[in-house]
Amino acid sequence: MRKVLITGLTGKRLNSIGPSFLEEYSKKYSGLYDLTVGINKTLLEGYKTVKIDLSDLNSLVETFKGFDVVVNLAGNSDEKTSNFNDLIEPNIIATYNVFEASRRADIKRVIMASSIHSIRGYPFGSNVGMNDSPKPLNYYGATKAFIESMCHVYSQYLSCFAIRIGAYISDEALKVACPARSNFDYILSQRDFAQLVYKAIVAPDDLKFAILAGSSNNKNNYMDIEETKRLIDYKPEDNGYAMCKPHIVGKL
Repeated sequence: MRKVLITGLTGKRLNSIGPSFLEEYSKKYSGLYDLTVGINKTLLEGYKTVKIDLSDLNSLVETFKGFDVVVNLAGNSDEKTSNFNDLIEPNIIATYNVFEASRRADIKRVIMASSIHSIRGYPFGSNVGMNDSPKPLNYYGATKAFIESMCHVYSQYLSCFAIRIGAYISDEALKVACPARSNFDYILSQRDFAQLVYKAIVAPDDLKFAILAGSSNNKNNYMDIEETKRLIDYKPEDNGYAMCKPHIVGKL
């Protein structure tokens, strides 16, 4: 069983990934990999935890020792920020620290949270693949393009995947998040994301680099999920259109 350290799971907002990811882990994956949650200040009951500071490279090296896989979901996720300085520490410096600490600690695989915002410059109707270059439209998206580039740099030393996370919708947030959307081409459901992370964790060791499509099996898909299915045996169960239809009137 692979020992996995995951950061960024302590969010408290309705549609944050953390609580819903842990719910899926408890239901389906607790016997399939050994999870430790990296925490900063927020306490987390019922899970193995370790204190983590992504701004401190030397402490990260010590923290990472003994793990097989690091999954980094932490960072500033405000795609609307106009202040680039707000992104430098959590999305640029922390990215380097995670990669370099993983290299020094002999981590076998790093899985990073990229975002749909790294490619939102492509028009709707596109089917963007992993080999298509990033086209961000904002500072946040540009930091995610940086993550993808660094993933390729460090694939010389370890296996690295970047997941372009689409419009994540937890089960609890369906009634609120679905009506707020005007597009359903890159929705990512709670259970599909948990599966995607699991499949990335257990993917073949000889797969050294991939940009993975963080999308459910939507009726129209902005990202090419066929590549991700082929590379890591991803089998998404949800269709964002069907998932949101009961919560929307007149849009679908």
